[in-house]
Amino acid sequence: MKLSDAILLGSTILAPQAGRQYSPETQSGCALGMAAMARGCIFQRVLCRFDDPDRRTLGVEGVWGNWVLQKIQHPCQCSRVWIPRKMRIKDTIAHLFDHHVMYRKDWTLEQLVAWVKKVEDDFNPPPASRRIFDDPTLRRFVEEMRRRELEWEMPRNLAA
Repeated sequence: MKLSDAILLGSTILAPQAGRQYSPETQSGCALGMAAMARGCIFQRVLCRFDDPDRRTLGVEGVWGNWVLQKIQHPCQCSRVWIPRKMRIKDTIAHLFDHHVMYRKDWTLEQLVAWVKKVEDDFNPPPASRRIFDDPTLRRFVEEMRRRELEWEMPRNLAA
């Protein structure tokens, strides 16, 4: 499944919400969260510290591939004073969804998906067909999260 197709499919699962990939309380999320849900991803709270630029789009490349880390010029007319002239593809998708689809409403989700399709054609990424946990970086992250979860549950098990 390609990222553009997953965004459309995920939009039938989650309500749109700017500013975060996924909100379990409201079953809503951004375009990247919609795509991740359509792909079968599971969201978990991250306890590690991350730089602010990475926090908004954390883990996207682990699902869709490193092509989303390529820097490209954004297709909107936003001032370069507010956003860099070139941004990573995943950050550009987040910006377009948050600012243009949700806030300014001068783009539709379908226009965003069409733009993502064009970028996919330019970079020709393989469809995301591999299992997410086959990625060594994500595997280490998941193992660490499971270890922490077991440590957290250990005192509870002893008390029972």
